[in-house]
Amino acid sequence: MPMNEEKFRQRASVTFGRPSSRKFKSGSGAGIGSIGACFDGCFSALMAFPTENPGASVAYPEPKPLEPLTPCISWEALEPERKVGVTHVEVGSAVKECSVGWVNQDAKAACAPPGKGEARGDFAAGTTCDTSMFFCVFDGHGKNGHEVSAIAAERLPAHLAAQPGGALAAPRQAIEAAFRKTDEDIYQGLGPKVEYSGSTGVAVIMDPDKRMLHVGNVGDSRAVVGQCMGGQAWNAHALTTDNKADSPDERERIELSGGTVMPMEGCEGEDAGPARVWDSPAREKPGLAVSRSLGDGAGRALGVIAEPVYTTYQLQPMDRFMLIASDGLWDSLGNEQAVKITAKYLERNLPHVSVKALTEAVRREEGGQLVDDTTVVLVIF
Repeated sequence: MPMNEEKFRQRASVTFGRPSSRKFKSGSGAGIGSIGACFDGCFSALMAFPTENPGASVAYPEPKPLEPLTPCISWEALEPERKVGVTHVEVGSAVKECSVGWVNQDAKAACAPPGKGEARGDFAAGTTCDTSMFFCVFDGHGKNGHEVSAIAAERLPAHLAAQPGGALAAPRQAIEAAFRKTDEDIYQGLGPKVEYSGSTGVAVIMDPDKRMLHVGNVGDSRAVVGQCMGGQAWNAHALTTDNKADSPDERERIELSGGTVMPMEGCEGEDAGPARVWDSPAREKPGLAVSRSLGDGAGRALGVIAEPVYTTYQLQPMDRFMLIASDGLWDSLGNEQAVKITAKYLERNLPHVSVKALTEAVRREEGGQLVDDTTVVLVIF
């Protein structure tokens, strides 16, 4: 069946200033008018682009070039000795299929710090040849969400690598500093365009020598470890928790900052979808469905922060792989379901099929077409 209006509404990460969604593709060619009629009638003010002068209370400087950083080395370009502890990495990203002309707003990274002979030109201050590897997924939202996530995917790993002594010298400080500096890069690089655009982000530093994962998370992208419990039994161990606006601690911070936490108002005046961050009970803007993110200028004064939630995990013998994915996957598949689908094809040594099978499972759950960009980074230990 074609995408329905309710599902589209609930899946939007931000309501104000996001790309127009008035043109829908339908698998059957039916239902487009009914979807657009209600959606446009109830939410046209929310879903349209902001005007050229939206009258924001925050003044954003004009965009400026970012300071150069030594880039990390992509997984594909790494020498075999730099891949110790990871046997394979598979990446897949599928664009949302329900909107004509949609641009994929997800971005990802699988890389390692530059080492001797691997970096071109001068090293960034603090860059060191350590054994760490970085795996990240970013899910942009808003009109310029694709630009936000692209900056994050390029800059955050480089900031990790540029930490004094390397990312493994002080992993928590490295992750927190990298998210902060990346957020600053987004504001500097995009200027006024950042007001109603942002990105979620999950970044994992892997220490292969100690078999330790260091994780930073803002938003509702997610990282999960697949554990083989023996035979055909698999378990999903969550490395992250979604940063939702109605979580008690997050709600308190938002409300103390002057924000309002409420779901969107539906066509009949009912509450619809997840709790969101608004500037008033009128529920006009920005309508963020997450309490932490990169960018999102309109949310900063309302308690939405770019500080990542930091967690660690010691890899165990039964841990076989890690999935990092945008909410395009997790909104349709639970952690356990995603792990079992992945394991089914890894047992046949088909990692590329695993990622495709996850995307296809999402497509089936959503009635035959993807209603959100869906990006997966599969790391096999």
